[in-house]
Amino acid sequence: MSLPFPCRTFLVTPALDPSRFDKAVAVGADVGLLDLEDGVPMHLKAEARRLAIEHLCLSRQLGPMTVRINSLRTMDGLRDVLALLDSGVQPDAILLPKVESPMELQQLDELLGERIPDAALLAIIETPRGVSAVDAIAAATPRLRGLIFGAADLSSQLGVPLTWEPMLYARSRIAMAASIAGLSAIDSPFFDLEDPAGLAEETRRASTLGFTAKIVIHPDQVDIIHNALRPSARMVDHARRVLAQADDGKGGIHLVGGSMVGPPLVAAARRVMASVTLEEALEPVPLRTSLGRGDT
Repeated sequence: MSLPFPCRTFLVTPALDPSRFDKAVAVGADVGLLDLEDGVPMHLKAEARRLAIEHLCLSRQLGPMTVRINSLRTMDGLRDVLALLDSGVQPDAILLPKVESPMELQQLDELLGERIPDAALLAIIETPRGVSAVDAIAAATPRLRGLIFGAADLSSQLGVPLTWEPMLYARSRIAMAASIAGLSAIDSPFFDLEDPAGLAEETRRASTLGFTAKIVIHPDQVDIIHNALRPSARMVDHARRVLAQADDGKGGIHLVGGSMVGPPLVAAARRVMASVTLEEALEPVPLRTSLGRGDT
């Protein structure tokens, strides 16, 4: 099973509870994400590694499955990679946290080699050094498919609040680097589970910067993010009118609803309509259940 790109939602599950490993499909998230890093206490790293690999060894996964390993600058990160290689599992993608240079991704790519040939790489940018080097990181290897913004770690290292304004520069840098390299830009989790309106607003804001997906930390967040990423009816209607004018064979500048529309805005309209078509393709078979907060 390959990882669909672009994806909208990656549902994180700490790799300590196998009963939750396949929840992404049940709640409509695009990808399941087994976490071996921040979601696992140090003394349970080996157990989480064992459980994750045991699950990945299953002959059939219910949906795309990815793994966040520990940083390659740590012993646990090296143990994660060796365990993946020794087991012969084939995850759809591997997330490398705290990436600060292209060499880290190149090293991981070389280690995976032909033993895990098809796994995509996703780089988490969550340190000042990582943000500074993001353009080089984005071009590190053809196996890299996306950049993930890690706002929590970055805000902690900078000593600033985890709010929109202090994180805006980093978000913009990451989105721009991803666009130049042809990668997906995946936004940071939203940590306040009691503020669905805040989640929707942050998702919409990130989308205006070029982010097309978000990390999810609770099943209740999936539909909120999908709805926030969906073009509004007004946007779709405007895009249809722009394209109707643009496809008249005359080219050049057109007047649509009182606004002058040229080739750049025609291209933007095509992206809107393409995202509507893609969303329909990504929409999962309904498997919804009522999930309370205790079901994460």
